[in-house]
Amino acid sequence: MTEMQEIAGLGEVADRYDLLLFDQYGVLHDGTRLYNGTIEALSRLAEGGRRSVIVTNSGKRAAANRNRLLRLGLDRALFLDVVSSGEVAWRSIAAGTLGEPFRPGARVHIVGRAGDDYAFDDLALLNVGARELPEFILMLGSNAPATSLGEYARLLAPAAERRVPALCGNPDRLMLTAHGLASAPGAIAARYESKGGPVRWIGKPFPEIYRMVLDLAGNPAPARVLAIGDSIEHDIAGAAAMGFATALVRSGLSADLSNDEIIRLAKSAMATPDWCLKELCW
Repeated sequence: MTEMQEIAGLGEVADRYDLLLFDQYGVLHDGTRLYNGTIEALSRLAEGGRRSVIVTNSGKRAAANRNRLLRLGLDRALFLDVVSSGEVAWRSIAAGTLGEPFRPGARVHIVGRAGDDYAFDDLALLNVGARELPEFILMLGSNAPATSLGEYARLLAPAAERRVPALCGNPDRLMLTAHGLASAPGAIAARYESKGGPVRWIGKPFPEIYRMVLDLAGNPAPARVLAIGDSIEHDIAGAAAMGFATALVRSGLSADLSNDEIIRLAKSAMATPDWCLKELCW
């Protein structure tokens, strides 16, 4: 593994790259406001002719994530587009590329946050209860902390016993909430998998989401791509496997990690960040 180097801001290394991939939550914003350095960093990149793509493990589609960023005050001219794991999942189901039973018109049980709209309605999926013989389970969000991981496990146990396939459209295991860290869809999917339920994963660190990003950006050379994130397990490991350079921002999920903990996580993921920043800044 390479040795991680501390840098004060992206300006120190930006000229090495043509395309920069930014995680969303914990890097650009905290869910309610943009971090102080976000606008300047993306503005400087755009001024230098470099392109930025927001790559997020959100179960919601790209438009919902794009609109959220605009509401938070991010100028649309500063990023090429948003690629979300939910968008990749939707397109994969629509195109039938995942095979049976992940197809339009199927009976599904959707796991998500109460009241959220994931915009999968136009696939003609029939949303049924977890015990109503769904053809597959679609894991897009989490109602934690209102619904605990144990409660999800009990709810989905009969489906796991019948080996109902699940499609996890957000592999994150932890998410930032107003109450602190809570179990994200990836944790629900991992528990389901541990009980015998087969799971198909879409999003970081898996390759499909990066392939969509590369297609969007005209397939630049991997060595000219830098991925910035706050999760070694997802952002750093996934990008490194694609041959991209990586930068860990010590905010969001990594805000409270010591150097020793970061090293341990990097060894476990077999992916050491090339660069490390205290916060996103230029």
